Amino acid sequence: MALLAFPRPGWMAGGDFALLQLDWASDWTIRTGFNGFIELEFDGRTDRLHAGPLPGSSKGRMLWRGAYAYFIAVAPLEFGRRICNSCNIEWTLEYRHESQHYTGSNSGGEGEDVSEQPYVGDAFVLDVALSERLGHWYFAERAIVRRFLPERSSYRIGFGADVHARWMAWRAVHPFTSLYGEWVDGEDLYGRQYPDAYRLRGLLGFALPSALGDILVFGSADVGNRYGVRILTEEATLGLGVRLVIGARPP
Repeated sequence: MALLAFPRPGWMAGGDFALLQLDWASDWTIRTGFNGFIELEFDGRTDRLHAGPLPGSSKGRMLWRGAYAYFIAVAPLEFGRRICNSCNIEWTLEYRHESQHYTGSNSGGEGEDVSEQPYVGDAFVLDVALSERLGHWYFAERAIVRRFLPERSSYRIGFGADVHARWMAWRAVHPFTSLYGEWVDGEDLYGRQYPDAYRLRGLLGFALPSALGDILVFGSADVGNRYGVRILTEEATLGLGVRLVIGARPP
């Protein structure tokens, strides 16, 4: 779960749920399940508080974006140990669907035609993740390849990568930084050629760890295309947010 206060209000809730796990010969772990999220974002900048202490905007529409995926993940435990004593590696293959919408006015007015906006649609996604603990440092890296299904997306193929570093010498607070980048190749869909899109984002902040999970407080900086209905908009922003991660934290 995440709350973004600036530059525009945004909320996200999501989860990754493993329904079945198999341990094979003590060297391999195979799990399968599903994941998904829903994200709400105002089109306008934060300019007030509404619904209590939550940020709000009096300008622009409410934008929706959501996705779900079914996955199978394989973790070769012994292979990870060969890379380093504290390394863990996992390959994941998933089928993913993403869609986006906007909320219109409840008091009349004209709607907005977004039928010509790029549509993310359906894709097969392969990612390889690696984590390691080196002294007081915890690192996690991930490489992502997305192959979009023909005639069901405005894109052809996409690539992404992220890196996370956390200093864990202190029990009460863990400073961290994360970097993420992605690029997707535009496709011809229903007679319209869509442009490529890219995003670069960095987070810098601190984590408050607990047995339940982590609370992450961070500043963000990003450049590139927006997500969802406004994906054709390119911008650079500075932001402030907080994220609650339940049931998952570094070892």
